[in-house]
Amino acid sequence: MGGKGSRAAGESTEVQVTSKSNPAQEFGRDVLGPIVAEFCLRLWSLGSLMERRDDTAFLFCARGGLRMQLAYEHFVAASGLSSPLYAAPLMVSRLVAVRPALMLTVDGHLDSLAQSAAVTLAYEFPRSSLSEVAVALTSVAPPEIGGEWSATFTPQGFARLLRHSDGVRVVRALSDQADLFRRHLRSALQGRHHAVLVDTGLYGTTPGLMAEGMPGIDFSSALLARSYRPGLDHSNSKTVGLSVEARDYSPFRRRSALLRHWHFVEWLFEPEVESVRTFGYENGVLRSNLEVDGWQDHLMPTPGSAFAGVIDYLDNLPAGPAGKITKDVDRAWDKFHRSVVWPNRTAGQALLVGTRSHDFGTDGTWAPREWKGPVAALRGSTMWREGEIARSGSLLRMPMLAMIELAYGARQVKRHLL
Repeated sequence: MGGKGSRAAGESTEVQVTSKSNPAQEFGRDVLGPIVAEFCLRLWSLGSLMERRDDTAFLFCARGGLRMQLAYEHFVAASGLSSPLYAAPLMVSRLVAVRPALMLTVDGHLDSLAQSAAVTLAYEFPRSSLSEVAVALTSVAPPEIGGEWSATFTPQGFARLLRHSDGVRVVRALSDQADLFRRHLRSALQGRHHAVLVDTGLYGTTPGLMAEGMPGIDFSSALLARSYRPGLDHSNSKTVGLSVEARDYSPFRRRSALLRHWHFVEWLFEPEVESVRTFGYENGVLRSNLEVDGWQDHLMPTPGSAFAGVIDYLDNLPAGPAGKITKDVDRAWDKFHRSVVWPNRTAGQALLVGTRSHDFGTDGTWAPREWKGPVAALRGSTMWREGEIARSGSLLRMPMLAMIELAYGARQVKRHLL
């Protein structure tokens, strides 16, 4: 990938899709296809409106953004358009993005972490020790002298120990990786000074961290969906959800159903490659741990998958696609809302995702829950409660789904009244 709508050298521009479809692929083509096409159209329009197009780049963020770039390239190719901005993949994750922001504390001899870094780490590691956070960020275990590193993480405590002599190895690892990431970013920008980070969503954490840690570059972000996390400061980076902007799901806003099953969106776009954690030189070339031999092959959709259906829809767009997309997407959002909020067993299977990683340097995961009865299904945290109910085949499916929808509606009404 790289350049205006270009692909990696040697990479096929065609995606083979089996003629025999299935529910997942049909859902991808008929429902997700128009939704993704609308996002691509809005992204293209956003780039066309940029004042400094020659100094601006679309950087598609690993991992989900890599397939989003593939979808965008298929969109512009089928519709006869060309990308108004230079486009390239960016090997990044929140783990990678936070390191330059942390170095502000070290280099500036600050008493606490910078705001975005502090809020992000406090959210990701609410009960972890300072040592556990250091290991997650650097893979370097600090010494346990005096037990200070075993204390519960706080931004002030972490800043103090980064400045302590015991934190030298941790700081060195942070500094080395932050520097390598800066080099990778400069290479991706090819001399440009405005980066539009393109990703799935949700909170705009990555551009906020990058803007905080690298103030010499202008950052903004175009997400599929944007939600809001208290405490995050977006004043140094502009973040927009091109398809959805909402605090959370509302029965009165059908597009917000995307937030009811966000794991599916990530599952759709994120290929089977590692999250970016480290950078290093291989034969004189700077690479991330994601960029193993043949990594581009993993971006291609599996035949019969929902993403294969998306690519099928994009490849069949006409020149001047806005009219078709506008017509198809209205119906697609209705179907998506119905499939997520009121799923039957077929939809419950078609939108099922596997185990999801928490990332951020930890080994934590989410996984679909097994059906253990109607009471258990309504309790606790789960990836997609409605799907769990639909897949069970329970005769109580519709009453239970109605109860859930009523609860969401009551919360929205209460929020507006108080």
